[in-house]
Amino acid sequence: MDDYAKMDDYAIAAFQDLVMEEKWEQVIEKYNQDSNYHNIIIKRRGTALHAAISSAHKCVVNSLVDAIINLYNVRSLRIMNERGATPLHIAASIGFTDVCELIIGKEGERKYLIQEKNANGETPLFWAVLARQILVFDYLQQFYPLDLNIAIDKNNTSILHLALRKEMFDWAIIIMYCYRGLISMKDKDGNIPLEILATKTSAFKSECRLSWWKEILYYCVPISFYNGKDEVELHLKNVILKEKAKNEKDEYSEVAIHLHHNEGFENTDRIRLSITQLILHILKLVFIWPIMSLFDLHAIKNIKKKHIYGGWILNEFMKKPMESYMDGGDDPTGDIEYDRQMKDDFREFINRAREGGNSSMQETKEYKEMEDLENIDVKDKTFFAAKKISREEIMEELNSKVPITFDKKGLILVAMKNNKTESSEEESPAKHTAYLIAVSFGILEMMSILTSKIRSVIHDTNTKNENAMLLAVKNRKPHVIRWLMKRLTKEDIDILCLQVNNNGDTMLHLAAYTSVETKSTWKISGAVMQMTWEIKWYEYIKNLVPEHFNILGNKKGKIPSEIFEEQHTEFLKENVEWLKNTTESYSVVAALIAGVAFATSGSVPGGNQPTGEPALKGQQGFEVFAITSLIGLYFSVTALIMFLSILTSRKEVQQFRLNLPMKLLFGLSSLFVSIVAMFVSFCAGHFFVLTDKYTKGGVLFYLYIFICLPVIFFAAVQFHLIVDLFKIILIKSPPDTVKGFLH
Repeated sequence: MDDYAKMDDYAIAAFQDLVMEEKWEQVIEKYNQDSNYHNIIIKRRGTALHAAISSAHKCVVNSLVDAIINLYNVRSLRIMNERGATPLHIAASIGFTDVCELIIGKEGERKYLIQEKNANGETPLFWAVLARQILVFDYLQQFYPLDLNIAIDKNNTSILHLALRKEMFDWAIIIMYCYRGLISMKDKDGNIPLEILATKTSAFKSECRLSWWKEILYYCVPISFYNGKDEVELHLKNVILKEKAKNEKDEYSEVAIHLHHNEGFENTDRIRLSITQLILHILKLVFIWPIMSLFDLHAIKNIKKKHIYGGWILNEFMKKPMESYMDGGDDPTGDIEYDRQMKDDFREFINRAREGGNSSMQETKEYKEMEDLENIDVKDKTFFAAKKISREEIMEELNSKVPITFDKKGLILVAMKNNKTESSEEESPAKHTAYLIAVSFGILEMMSILTSKIRSVIHDTNTKNENAMLLAVKNRKPHVIRWLMKRLTKEDIDILCLQVNNNGDTMLHLAAYTSVETKSTWKISGAVMQMTWEIKWYEYIKNLVPEHFNILGNKKGKIPSEIFEEQHTEFLKENVEWLKNTTESYSVVAALIAGVAFATSGSVPGGNQPTGEPALKGQQGFEVFAITSLIGLYFSVTALIMFLSILTSRKEVQQFRLNLPMKLLFGLSSLFVSIVAMFVSFCAGHFFVLTDKYTKGGVLFYLYIFICLPVIFFAAVQFHLIVDLFKIILIKSPPDTVKGFLH
């Protein structure tokens, strides 16, 4: 770099212009002449090699790298641009596997460049995952298959954390196979991959909300299931084959032309095959794609695929549940025992690296720890884990009194985890275990497999001393509570229900608080229904806890009913305002229909006879007109009375429980019936105006159907509101919430 500083400013500026203008022949010539040109930085572009890779000029890159190697200036390959990226970073992010091989060397001579990190601690491997470049990832990871350091940034965030956070579940499967040591690794916030997976509701069926027809299609759409190692390797091979097929396309065309001139029969078969493929593509474009788009099959297929991937990942975590759950396992290098060949390769790699003197510190450390752990008895590994987190007193006490079994082992670890979190109980937000996160987000699949593998997780608490039952109440998860009531014993349920958090809040206190997202907590339309479900939720929890919880105060001395009233004061005002505006609008419509119905019932189609009887008496159309006009008047007045009663009511909290929803339901139903009756009476009265040529041709029937479209539109718009009103009146248990929250 000193020689570069001594270069003439004019020469530097001229070279920078050549790079910016992409005059690559002259740039290559300069690179071959003087190694100082290798180090010149172009603003916002990096070196000339950076610029060539970014511009996808592979031939130029080849020449530039050759010049760097020939002039023994390999250190220039480590120069970073303004983004903190080396040339290998850029090649990895773009997906140029051949450029990566060129920079590293065919024999891996410069594989140490894979360990180069930018300001954020990200290696080229990390960038390959960020850009979803599977071929580059597969190529880079083979050089350091057991060095976890290249898969972690400066915040200790691993590529597995990254894949799960971005919901790249197919990538997570591949990463877990290649770097199993990442399964139990914590990031700077103390989050392990299993805890991140517990927040991804899109990966599990229990939190998927589909309409009834999409639910049917969901089970009909076929999706191939990932089956561990073989499926991962097959996935990689398929991607590689696609890439090779793409690169060989031009070569294949030349061969086809050659066959066209020399091999007539084979060429004929090829043409027939091409025509068949063309016909299939046309049929797919004309028929299959529109059908898939109409029924949204692509979206349903992607949803189901995510669920399959999520289940596979969860099962992989549960192969060694203690490691995955307790943020650090017995074997720092991962589950090497599940693949004996990988274990042998690991030993051979480390020995070869030691002899060559070029093994990374991470590899050496991992190998030493693995050797130490292999000398420990399996039954003592639980206490070895306790030793690592400085819980000697727990180890000594349990070692002398508790025989080691699988369930006891899990209970020990959970006790240590809860003990560790108690020391930082004032932290905010609360630190949750993977099980508690799954409870908060309503992921029953994870709850089920964790309780089956580690039974003691049901007693997990966070730093606020909240267990699964308290979090389910706090996050409005009725289906989780129903699941817990069904799967756990009565004794366990009683213990969980009697738990109080650090503020002295019981389950009933937490049910009295408003949710983080009050307006969209319950999956239902209308602010009134939100308030009604809040009341029903409180009563639902009230029936689960002992009676004395109704008068039990927390540390602030407040009982649940007081908290409910305080917390829902503003929410009540919003509900009253919504109800007032809604009923006023409906009242105007009901009054208009009542006026029209009254005027219609007083006018007789065809007039009256001298005797005072209607001239059309006895005809079917006249009877329909008379009956429907009366029905329209009756129900429109009924709707108007219901809406006026809502407007004049006191609108207290308890009225939202049943009184106001019932009135609103009767009012809406009556309004709908009155509108239908008004249209039918109009059509029946209008029937006598038209001539026979319209009635015989059937034109009149279709005309009346078209006129009834406003009624159908009104019914479609108000359908959800009416259905939700029926739900809150008939159903005692609240529905599932929109999503989970961590707070």
